Amino acid sequence: MTTSPGRRPTRATAGGRAYLDLRRHARATGRDTGEVLQLYVLEGFLDRLRTSPLADRLILKGGVLLAAFDTRRPTRDIDVAALDLDRDAQSVLHALGRVAAVHVDDGLAFDHGAATATAIRDDELYGGIRVTMPCSLDRARMRFHVDVNVGDPIWPAPRPIELPRLLGGSIRLLGYPLSMVFAEKLVTAAERGAANTRWRDFADVYLLSRRHDQDGTELVVAIRRVAEHRGTELHRATVDLDGFADLAQSRWRAWRNRLGLDDRLPESFAEVLGEVDAFAAAALDGSAAGRHWSGVARHWT
Repeated sequence: MTTSPGRRPTRATAGGRAYLDLRRHARATGRDTGEVLQLYVLEGFLDRLRTSPLADRLILKGGVLLAAFDTRRPTRDIDVAALDLDRDAQSVLHALGRVAAVHVDDGLAFDHGAATATAIRDDELYGGIRVTMPCSLDRARMRFHVDVNVGDPIWPAPRPIELPRLLGGSIRLLGYPLSMVFAEKLVTAAERGAANTRWRDFADVYLLSRRHDQDGTELVVAIRRVAEHRGTELHRATVDLDGFADLAQSRWRAWRNRLGLDDRLPESFAEVLGEVDAFAAAALDGSAAGRHWSGVARHWT
């Protein structure tokens, strides 16, 4: 994030009012102002998606979606799964430009004409298209990413979710059901094994499985759909990783501290891994079918 020199924000404009309210919110909650402004940008884009013609074709997933399940964590990107959309970069760029062009009186100005689209490679197992778009709020200038996956299975079907907003209210749009959130993360863990450095996935499964019940049959089917699509052979993802907790401890601690999650996640990665395994093992080997996971009791019955 950068800020333009010159006048200070005032309450005379929608952008100025939002900027000042967000800065006050950041100070009151002890969060970084830049992080809060960035999240407001993501909310603004999703609010435009809600009323756009693409509302039923771009399905929310990823870190932003977690707020709908009372598990918000810092994130700088939006992740969506696209339905009935060509896989090429220009088609995705055009679709997201249509969303950004929707007018909402929230002070945000999306420069969709300056947006770019590139293929996602990085260290991800499965590619997609990443759209990078500039946006401004009063004097603040930011860029954000929307990562788009095309063709991934979604089972059960997308469901309406309520995404709470920073300054009150909520955004209602289509998102992944919780079983699909779990399925993608657990299949990824099974694929990567001891090479897995996606600490956010371990953290998300740990937190979500403690806060929510889960139907075992639905989860097993969702996992199998994802695994079949990826060509993944399922196996128990965590308990067979001899020594993984010790090897990963320092990197886990660094990630946890960097995101400011000390008060929500254990310092011990072995503790996290143990609870994740208690949830994941039966789901991955299929024995959770016909059973029920209790988030309070933290076991299958």
